[in-house]
Amino acid sequence: MAPTRWILKASWQRRLAKQALNPSGCGAMLPDMDGFGGNGPGWKAYLPALAWFAVVFIGIPACSPPPAELVVANGPDVQILDPQKATSAPDGRVLHALFCGLTQLNPESLKPEPALAEAFGQERGGRGWWFQLRPNLRWSDGRPLTGEDVVASWRRLLHPKTGAAYRNWLFPLEGLDPNNLAQQLEQRQDLPGVHLDGLRLEVRFSIPVPAFAEMCAYHALMPVPPSLRQDSPSTQGSWPSSGPYQLQRRVIRDRIRLSANPYYWRAPKPEAKSLDFLTVESQFTALNLFLAGEVHLVATDVPALAVPALLEREEVLRRQAREHGRQPRTAEFDPVPYWACYFYRINVTRTPLQDRKVRQALNLAVDRKALAAMVGARRPPAYSLVPPLIPDYQPPELPRRNPEKARQLLAEAGFPKGENFPPIELLYNSAEIHRDVAESLQAQWQEVLGIEVRLYNQEWKVVLDAQNRLQYDLSRSSWIGDYLDPSTFLEVFRSDSPHNRCGWEDPEYDRLLDQAQLCEQRQPRLALLQQAEQRLLQYGPILPLFYYTTLELVSSDLRGYVRNPRGYVDWAALSLAKSEEP
Repeated sequence: MAPTRWILKASWQRRLAKQALNPSGCGAMLPDMDGFGGNGPGWKAYLPALAWFAVVFIGIPACSPPPAELVVANGPDVQILDPQKATSAPDGRVLHALFCGLTQLNPESLKPEPALAEAFGQERGGRGWWFQLRPNLRWSDGRPLTGEDVVASWRRLLHPKTGAAYRNWLFPLEGLDPNNLAQQLEQRQDLPGVHLDGLRLEVRFSIPVPAFAEMCAYHALMPVPPSLRQDSPSTQGSWPSSGPYQLQRRVIRDRIRLSANPYYWRAPKPEAKSLDFLTVESQFTALNLFLAGEVHLVATDVPALAVPALLEREEVLRRQAREHGRQPRTAEFDPVPYWACYFYRINVTRTPLQDRKVRQALNLAVDRKALAAMVGARRPPAYSLVPPLIPDYQPPELPRRNPEKARQLLAEAGFPKGENFPPIELLYNSAEIHRDVAESLQAQWQEVLGIEVRLYNQEWKVVLDAQNRLQYDLSRSSWIGDYLDPSTFLEVFRSDSPHNRCGWEDPEYDRLLDQAQLCEQRQPRLALLQQAEQRLLQYGPILPLFYYTTLELVSSDLRGYVRNPRGYVDWAALSLAKSEEP
């Protein structure tokens, strides 16, 4: 008999059944309960632990195309397939399969390695970088990919009309005027600070940029083809790619189908000839798809309720393998620390949230330990923005929960016991975990502060648009570090950062970040970043809640996948085990 903690309440059973209804009208099916991913009859005794997740299974509808060789449950619908404009994780996963940078990351060490550039190096303490491009590079349509494509792509990234969120990465280019970009770029054909000589690309910065090789592995700095640079409506979405895969077709709210790129520079070419990224908003649906063997990778979170059962499942299978003298199969679920933080943004331009004491009261009323226990999956509570994963950087921390102090601060702000405090709205995007977190904080703030928080659930693109326009009070957010340095989190909240989305401006915070940029020695630089983070936490335009762990589900048949704190995937290395493999 399954442990009692695995038994669903009736309300949850109804929710699961409702979640699993097939909206397409193309048919539904019950899962094959015998194998659960091919793990054999020995697992049958433990089926009650997970069977309740498969109340009704959403299969691939009969009207959908046959599945690809590799199938990924990718979360919300992809918003844009432009490497220079995309900002979300679902978009980024697809783009890293489609495009390639001058460098790529080693998925185990997370250090940059040669990619489109066969060699690279730094000079002058990170103020200068050089890249030697590979000869005979080609786009997926067979046309040459050249150094001119790299320079032209970076010019497009920088131009204000592109609206690229990461254009500030190139602001330190020597001779570049970030305050007069449009005019400067339109008056010249080259790019200040960048020199191209045949296959050799040299980059000069006015300040040290020690992480530039890592940054070149990110989709924002990847070269884009001429058809994309021209922003032609006639070629929208049909442009060639440079990565291991090329776009075959896209069905909105269903899937993105990729096929292997015949001109990919790396040998051997991807073994899998096709790759599907499925749009799967519901965590329960994604889990059911995985358990039925319909997807090989769930790249988003699994439901918190499923975590204990999934961990128990792994332990049981390991124990069975030991008892029978077998080599344990690759773990399908194994949470590890992730270079990401889950937090709430606070719109500091709105009354009464513009009052720092109100923001501090909200922070002190939150029980992060209870929240982390609720979301589960070994996720630790967050008392800083930067996850504590860099050995020589100790993030400053927020004060712990203090209901009495929280009520005192709210009273000092003019709202004793929450009296006359106007209702505020909390905006979050569709997913079970976001709803659960929002409901928990709503209850905590009501209990401790006596204030009313109204919850609003919208699609991610609606939430993101509201954040960009500052049309919200509180809003769910997160940040995944783009490279292993505290600045990848802290630069987000510069006064002029397009990622700020809080309305918070602090010249002293900006000054500390500027000083850190100019510092060539690591320890003094990290000390300045600590001061900046302390100020960010002190003024409270954000509420860090917990740090992520990787919660992807990886089929034991999937080869080449490496769990790492960045969630970085080498898509070219993925393949399925041959049928003769045990």
